Amino acid sequence: MNPEDKERPINEETRSRYGVTAYPAVLFVSPDGGLIQKASGFLTPDQFSPIMEDALKKEAEFQEKLEKLKAKSDDAKLNAQVALTYLQRMQLEEAVLFSEKAFAHDPKNRTKLIPNLHNQLGLAYGALVEGAMLENSEEAETHFEKAVSHFKVVIDTYPKSQAYEPAQYYLGVTFAIKGNYEDAIATLEKLSHHAKDENIRQNAEAMLERVKDLARSH
Repeated sequence: MNPEDKERPINEETRSRYGVTAYPAVLFVSPDGGLIQKASGFLTPDQFSPIMEDALKKEAEFQEKLEKLKAKSDDAKLNAQVALTYLQRMQLEEAVLFSEKAFAHDPKNRTKLIPNLHNQLGLAYGALVEGAMLENSEEAETHFEKAVSHFKVVIDTYPKSQAYEPAQYYLGVTFAIKGNYEDAIATLEKLSHHAKDENIRQNAEAMLERVKDLARSH
């Protein structure tokens, strides 16, 4: 993939879709467009071989889960695992379908996967907000509301989960991306004072200062 080849616009489309930031880049993509794995930089055959083998292994394991779901379509754990994999593969639409099944069949979080699934969905929608703001404000608002909704589910419903403090951090960042600086500052300040995880606390403090600078510049 050569981003400077202007005669092939698919190069830029591919770069943007899969978040390619360094070249040369090798992408392992499923037939339905899911990103299985990517690697960047010059690779020798010995370096490339294990990456390819890992991609094939990931795809085989994923297809095995999909096959199991055909016989156990109501299995909450399988649905959550498949949804999380689709999110890793940058296939949000497919992830949402399996997430809804996981939520429906695991209201008490017996799988221990539900809070993280909400966070990952929130991050996926949050990643769409900034780009949409430049082109379609209504679409950006929809993505923003969905992202906030997922983070708030974790905050309100799963305060004892490992996803609880990350959800607060992601919420603050999402508010900042949308330009809701007052809400972002309030969320990050609270987290910086009460976070039990030292890394989360430090990240919240650093982001808080950045958001305050952005708020002052506006």
